[in-house]
Amino acid sequence: MRKIRKIVEKIVEEEIGNVSVDVFFVGEKTIARLNEAFRKVKGSTDVLTFVYNDQDLYGEIFLCPVVISRNARKFGCDYEEELLRVTIHATLHLAGYDHEFDTSRSEVMFQKQEEYLKEVERGGC
Repeated sequence: MRKIRKIVEKIVEEEIGNVSVDVFFVGEKTIARLNEAFRKVKGSTDVLTFVYNDQDLYGEIFLCPVVISRNARKFGCDYEEELLRVTIHATLHLAGYDHEFDTSRSEVMFQKQEEYLKEVERGGC
């Protein structure tokens, strides 16, 4: 999806710099296995972010369309909006923003998330 690539590239460039990030779309079973293996959380999730900070590959984002679609219905928004929101959220995690372990920048993270989303909706990305 072109919008996904463009927003990831924009955020990476603005927040991190010239690094390589891979984005994968995976099924519910795959994301559940990754979630349990790396976060010790049973069950599926919408997105997982892995930061390697390596020269060749800075990080990876794994998106699960099935869970994102389910969440979109639950939150009362369309699929594309929810997909963009979680992609932006994951990319901000790559940039060092956190809301789980260090809440000191969580407000800034969510504010930036919504600003980037509005920019995409306006056609800026």
